[in-house]
Amino acid sequence: MRPYAFILTAAVVLSACAGPSSEKQAEGDSTVTVPEAVAASAADIASYVGDVDEKIGAQYRTLAVHNYMHGGNAAGIVAVFNDNNQPLRVYIYPEGKQVDEQRETWLYLDSLSGKPVLLREIVTTKDSVTENSFYFGNNTLLQAETRAAKDLPSLEAAGFTPFQSATGQDNYRLRPSAVDSLVKEVLQVVEADRKDLSKEANLMRKQGAAYWGTGNEPGWSIAVIPNKKIFFNFNYGENKYEFPCNDAQKGDREATEFNTRSDEHTLLAKFENRRCTDDADIMHPMTVTVTFDGKTYQGCGLSLY
Repeated sequence: MRPYAFILTAAVVLSACAGPSSEKQAEGDSTVTVPEAVAASAADIASYVGDVDEKIGAQYRTLAVHNYMHGGNAAGIVAVFNDNNQPLRVYIYPEGKQVDEQRETWLYLDSLSGKPVLLREIVTTKDSVTENSFYFGNNTLLQAETRAAKDLPSLEAAGFTPFQSATGQDNYRLRPSAVDSLVKEVLQVVEADRKDLSKEANLMRKQGAAYWGTGNEPGWSIAVIPNKKIFFNFNYGENKYEFPCNDAQKGDREATEFNTRSDEHTLLAKFENRRCTDDADIMHPMTVTVTFDGKTYQGCGLSLY
């Protein structure tokens, strides 16, 4: 029985099940070391999972999409990549109304091989919450376990037992090749261009941008990559500026604000959850206000998560 910790992550509006980390990395080291999947044990994988979850939202690139059809239901996807562009974790969560149950799935991938090493899911019904975990290595199922409780707070105290699939049920979670196929499908969806975004917005999204905004005073655009950089293009792209991205702050009317500066320039970007219509009469979910070197510009935008 291992005391896994269930962690709710506020970043990118998702929750995550995180395994324990028995090995702490040196401060400032952003590299995650993992045993190759062919040699990993369940304990090794649990330690690796803890290291990955510890850095989610702080050091990794994040891509998200919505309205992915998963098991007959609409789902959102959040994928996290390291600095070498290797996928580390995929989170699939329910969107819209779910009839009988809600199923959240976390897929952790070996940073060397890209193969899944852990599939963990939380299944919530009216009367119970169940956590299932499936460990993979060398294209085989290493271990499968489950635990259940009446609600999420009680789950942490519940003990694990071996997972048993229902009689006659073809459970893809028990087949590494099927889980690997799901990972490839989901990553292909996440990394594809979004049809609702411009070419420039898609480019910034693939670099991990969480917010995008544009305006015409004169033409400008802004992209915010959390914990990394803010790109501000001005005068129809003739002037391009790069700023460090500090932690977001909460502004008036629940706005998200980023206040930063470079050696020569200052920038305050505010994203409000207030509808905005651009000059082409296209509606956008966010109103964007940029104050660059003391002068304010108004535009429209959206969250890319």
